[in-house]
Amino acid sequence: GEAFRWFPFYQTWSKQFTVYVPTHPGFGKSGGFDQIDTIEDMAFHYVELFDALGLGEIILGGVSLGGWIAAEFAVRWPERVKKLWLSAAPGLWVDDEPLPDLFREMTDRDKVRKRLFHDPNGYMAKLVIADDANEEQMLSAYQSMAVLARLMWERPYDPKLAERLHRVQCPTLLLWGAHDRLVPPAYGEAYRKYLPQAELKLIPDCGHMAMFEKEAEFVDAVTRFCR
Repeated sequence: GEAFRWFPFYQTWSKQFTVYVPTHPGFGKSGGFDQIDTIEDMAFHYVELFDALGLGEIILGGVSLGGWIAAEFAVRWPERVKKLWLSAAPGLWVDDEPLPDLFREMTDRDKVRKRLFHDPNGYMAKLVIADDANEEQMLSAYQSMAVLARLMWERPYDPKLAERLHRVQCPTLLLWGAHDRLVPPAYGEAYRKYLPQAELKLIPDCGHMAMFEKEAEFVDAVTRFCR
């Protein structure tokens, strides 16, 4: 949700594409969340942002919550999306793989690392979910969870999304960690079922945070797809 730093792979992408990495309303220092109640509101926020930036047809992508928002955007304005990539995105519901309640685990960093990373003791897991997080980082994390709670309190999916995905006729990449314990690969399979031109790619030995845990594989897959 929060584009709190310019990661090296953004720089890699920016050498080939014009890259926009917005922070969602309510995350970090981004305001405007008083006007956001639902994921649909987020989608409308972004169409207005893209209009303001003068963007027409775009390559659209997102990770986790951002992937869900991207999917909701694409079903509403499919003519605006040249290509779509989604990584570890919720938004659908799979009966056999119900999403866990991350809110119950958020105060236990070890549980959060186990939920988000295939290797919870790895360098990136310890860096992203730090034991010595400062007050500002903790406040930002709690703020993000408050935003997620507001967006997902009723249900962590859109019951109408599956029946609308057929509207997305552009090429679509579904990129999932093979060991995602938060949004399991079954959700990638569900998206592939409903999206007409979707390809599902699983990253081995990887959890929910592919952009951190397997950065090289993540960046390579997205870059090749976007060319």
